[in-house]
Amino acid sequence: MPGSSIAEFNTIITMLGMLCATVQFITGFYAFFYKKKKYLIKGNDMIFRAHRGFGGLATAFYLLGLFAGLSGFLGSLIFLGNETFPPLEPTSPSYLIHVIGSFPTMVIILFKTYLSYFHKKTLYRRMKYLGPATFISWGYTWVTAAISYYLRTQPLPTHPKPHAAPLYLLPYEWAWLQILMPFILGFIIGYLIVRKADKIEKKKAAEKSKK
Repeated sequence: MPGSSIAEFNTIITMLGMLCATVQFITGFYAFFYKKKKYLIKGNDMIFRAHRGFGGLATAFYLLGLFAGLSGFLGSLIFLGNETFPPLEPTSPSYLIHVIGSFPTMVIILFKTYLSYFHKKTLYRRMKYLGPATFISWGYTWVTAAISYYLRTQPLPTHPKPHAAPLYLLPYEWAWLQILMPFILGFIIGYLIVRKADKIEKKKAAEKSKK
């Protein structure tokens, strides 16, 4: 993105993935928990297209962020002290919480992605647990990434050269709102989708009752 730092660009990628994951979770929650009819994931065209479309986008954003994160992490290990890569910060709580926590969340998200492409039947049987687990993993990834990014726009003992101030994201003082934003926008989009899907289901039910 023009003028954006690499750190801000990576944070935006994660934010967009969180937004898409939120929409996907809302559509899945509607089918599996609210309606308790898992067939709606395939049977309701609105839910099906939204769940698959936003899930695909979330996966794409996650893989982009994962590539950037692993490249930076491995670069900081292999080329220790090289300013081309982010510094290794083993004494920083925010760094450790984000980096160490990213590995188990990565396993959950990639496992769910693998099932969604290659073992859909297994996925549908485990969706009641994998769906929420994936959403929680996404939430952890986004919140810790955003906190880590915003803290490093200020000088830190472990990161003396701060990132440039956000150009596209909200400023440091509004970091809390930026962290909430993908959840809020994702919920609004998801709500509009399930509202329309619910109207479709009610229309189907009304047509059946007339027969």
